[in-house]
Amino acid sequence: MRRTRLANLIAHELETLIQEGVWVPGAYLPPERVLADRFKVSRVSIREALRLLEARGVIEIHPSSGARVRSSTTAVGHLLASRLEGLSLTDLFEFRYIVEPEAAALAAKRADKDVLDRLAEILTEQEASLQDVHGFLALDLEFHRLIAVASGNGVLQEMVSALNAGLRETRLRAIKATFDPIRSLEGHRRVLKAILSGDADGARQAMRQHLKEVEASALGAGVPRGGDEGWEGHG
Repeated sequence: MRRTRLANLIAHELETLIQEGVWVPGAYLPPERVLADRFKVSRVSIREALRLLEARGVIEIHPSSGARVRSSTTAVGHLLASRLEGLSLTDLFEFRYIVEPEAAALAAKRADKDVLDRLAEILTEQEASLQDVHGFLALDLEFHRLIAVASGNGVLQEMVSALNAGLRETRLRAIKATFDPIRSLEGHRRVLKAILSGDADGARQAMRQHLKEVEASALGAGVPRGGDEGWEGHG
């Protein structure tokens, strides 16, 4: 738990530096060892912080070249991010039902081996994080973002990244109230199984079922269907 809190603090500091222009879009962050020396922490904590930023859509991590600041988001991404807080639970789930099942279906057709391997790793890491709300949520965000990446559609990637960035804190509040990691993990496993099988229809249906479970969890946390409070579900 302490390491997760530390990773969150480091991620916040790095994101602030990016916003201040220390690293511009397209620039590579220093290597992990350099960042570890700079923050006086272990490389493991730096690695976790970078994964948090990747899940939020702030950076891209390339195994061969390192972490790079993402280019400015498209107009679609900017518009979506600016409107998230005003959307109702019903609006957001209708949007997710349209976007994420289709992203999963495309991923079943297009995903490359590197992304598939990372998705499988995420499920293993989630299984080891069942008692860690913050860590589990970070991996949850990364799972959904990578499915959008695997779809090969840039607009879908922007939409899911904007959802991750805009809803992280409200998702965290609800996940603490209705934390059911086993059910969420099983939903992710069904989605990935269909993607690995190249079953587009199965991936679409698995994601829809997962989102239904997420919606039920959000409602169980007492999140209102409408109004200005936005969505506080997780998944």
